[in-house]
Amino acid sequence: MRKSFFIIVLILLCACNSLPLPTPLPTEKIEFKPSATPSPIPSPPSPTATEIPPTVSPVPTTDPNFYRDDFENSLDPSWKWVREDPANWSLIAVPGALQVNVVGGYVSAHTNTNMLLRPAPTGNFEIETQMTFSPDNNFQFAGLLIYESDSNFIQAGRSYCRTYECVGDGFYMNDYQNGHVVQPDFGQSYKDNKPVLLRLSRQGNAYTFEASINGKVWFVIGSHTSDMNPLQVGLVTGQKLKGTVRPAQFDYFEVRSLP
Repeated sequence: MRKSFFIIVLILLCACNSLPLPTPLPTEKIEFKPSATPSPIPSPPSPTATEIPPTVSPVPTTDPNFYRDDFENSLDPSWKWVREDPANWSLIAVPGALQVNVVGGYVSAHTNTNMLLRPAPTGNFEIETQMTFSPDNNFQFAGLLIYESDSNFIQAGRSYCRTYECVGDGFYMNDYQNGHVVQPDFGQSYKDNKPVLLRLSRQGNAYTFEASINGKVWFVIGSHTSDMNPLQVGLVTGQKLKGTVRPAQFDYFEVRSLP
């Protein structure tokens, strides 16, 4: 019995030695891949300026010909009197205005007094004034003047005329060329005693006279062409034949360039 047991054990050991040994699994390096490729974290953006630079308004072009005199206290030195009569003009009779008494004399006859002139601008321009004047007899006149000489000039303003060709008290434009009046004078009746604005413009050889009662609406009185060389601009009065002396008051005088 004991001998049989040893035989069986021997057989089992032999059987066990005959079985193949298990082959070891190869060693592998396992790499764990991320489920998604991470995006790089971006650098914070540079701050963007949110301030809007201010809009610079264009600087208005200075008009080299602009001039204005409000007739306060004294006359600007650029003014020159022609045939001055100091007894018949004043800056204190009506404060803030130039008052000129309209007496006799004509520009073309070299006999009127107190013609006030200053250098004319170059190129195209317009002159303007506000005037109070109520003529009551032939041929009292007060207004604006563009002047080359006593023979070549244009005067535009308010006058009185009782001939058959006239409208009485009103606006007139007189163009003198070589000492002679060029018709028409474009008489437009006006009898109001309130201040009125007068404007006389030059564009090339065309001269236009306008009037306004409020400075907003302007009425064209007339237009002439002239080949004169406008050397001076200003204010003119005169032409009284008879009757009482009438004062003309000018609140300001202004010059501006035109295109």
